[in-house]
Amino acid sequence: MTITPEHWQTFAALIMIFSLLGGGVLALRRLGFLPSPRSSGTDGPAPDIAVRLTRHEARIAGLEKAVATLASREDIHKIELALGRQEGALREVRATIGANHTAMDRLGAAITRIEDHLMGEGR
Repeated sequence: MTITPEHWQTFAALIMIFSLLGGGVLALRRLGFLPSPRSSGTDGPAPDIAVRLTRHEARIAGLEKAVATLASREDIHKIELALGRQEGALREVRATIGANHTAMDRLGAAITRIEDHLMGEGR
């Protein structure tokens, strides 16, 4: 399976949804509608949660770096335009080769006629 720009757009949309949900949770905690995890008496998240958060942070940073190196929509559009120009150039080359082939066929026929004429006179 190949990853297309649509997959990356879907991935970016999911990240935006999760970030909006996280922002909503933080806002509800600051307004007092949700209890803060710190109010439970612990100094921070449990060690296994802290490890998982660190691992997720590293994975997200890697994904952000990978997405930053992908071709943009403008780059892909430039490639499409260049391919269109190449297609036009190939059509011109095909037409020229076809014309040269026709000319060579005519030249071959003329040479054959000259040879036949010369061979007939020399007998």
